[in-house]
Amino acid sequence: MRLSYTRTLFAGMLCALVPLIDGCGPASAEKPDSAAGPAVTRVEVVKPARATIRRATEQPGQIEAYELTPLYAKVSGYVEKWNVDIGAKVTKGQVLAVLSVPELDAEAEQKRAEIEESEAKLAQAKASQEVAEANLVSTQAKLTEVQAGTKRADADMARWQAEYKRVEQLFNERALTGSLMDETRNKLKASESAREEVHAQVKSAEAAVRQSKALLDKARSDVVAAAAGIKVARFDAERVQALREYAKVTAPYDGIVTHRHVDSGDLTEPGTQGQPLFVVARDDVVRITVGVPEMYATEVDDGDRVLVRLQALAGRDFEGKVTRTSWTLDAKNRTLRTEIDVPNPKRTLRPGLYAYATIVVEEHPDVLTVPSSALVRQGSETHCVAVNGGRAVRKKVVVGLDDGTKVEIRSGLDGSEPIVKAYGASLADGQAVSVIEPTPTKAKP
Repeated sequence: MRLSYTRTLFAGMLCALVPLIDGCGPASAEKPDSAAGPAVTRVEVVKPARATIRRATEQPGQIEAYELTPLYAKVSGYVEKWNVDIGAKVTKGQVLAVLSVPELDAEAEQKRAEIEESEAKLAQAKASQEVAEANLVSTQAKLTEVQAGTKRADADMARWQAEYKRVEQLFNERALTGSLMDETRNKLKASESAREEVHAQVKSAEAAVRQSKALLDKARSDVVAAAAGIKVARFDAERVQALREYAKVTAPYDGIVTHRHVDSGDLTEPGTQGQPLFVVARDDVVRITVGVPEMYATEVDDGDRVLVRLQALAGRDFEGKVTRTSWTLDAKNRTLRTEIDVPNPKRTLRPGLYAYATIVVEEHPDVLTVPSSALVRQGSETHCVAVNGGRAVRKKVVVGLDDGTKVEIRSGLDGSEPIVKAYGASLADGQAVSVIEPTPTKAKP
């Protein structure tokens, strides 16, 4: 009888627990409809936007002076005075320091005296040339006079030769005495001697003319040599004067003195040994040097636009262009040395500052773009997933430039369709989707 009571009590407790196990509620509660369709995928969409897209590489670099010139002494001397210190703004040709070189001053006086001596020699040579020219004229006149005498002597000898033949014939015919024949013979010999004397005078006059011409040539050569001597003396004097000009250390261009290593009384030595007297940097233009990695090296060209950002000047950006490249890559780090010249009229950019240079290797302005995450790539084809009538619709597109964040759409979209922003590859063509509405932004009080 006790066992029967226990079974009855257990059955009652089991009946009391059945409703709770069945669903924790009344037995008549509604159950899910197992015949309903698949769940709708919620997606975030964006619309294609027109924007400027560029392919660029950002590389660290540093600012360097466009020109940086150490100034050394050309001549040995003592520093008489120096006029500028570091930080001084200088202009081209401005005297930075003056050296005392007394031996050059003395040598310059000597060269001036040598010029005067050479000029005196030239005047003397010209006078000698005039004398030689006059002497030549005199000897030529004498030659002409003597040559005229030869004609008289020849004519006189010819006359006495004819007379001697006539007298000799008469003497043979015994028409004349022997004394007359002897007299005629003597006169013939006298005319022959006179003729020989005149011809000898001609030769002497010709020799005198040749001598006068030689003296004239020598005088003319002396004039040329004296004139050349003046040139040599003047060039030598100019050389010394040029060395004297090196006693003044001048600025090679407009710029700023960045170093000074000279004091009054210092002895300078010519050449580049030791420290320079001054270092001058050009400051109206600076150059920014960066190393472009290998993957971008072949795309960097002269004239590419560059945006420069400096850590030391927060919020200040500068724009320039690629001015030159080394063309060859550094074998150590496989980078292309690239230089950007940036005008610096206000002297804001200083050599040594660290800079970031963004080199725009390609840029397409005002093109249709979508986020890079919106692309779906299948083999050689590229798609975007549009939402049309609550369905996913795949659209084949042709893409262009990609900057890593957004991509250019060259064809396939008209710009009005909403495009799934991300994970479009998980959606099948025609799949039901619902658009996630953007959360409204609350206005700040």
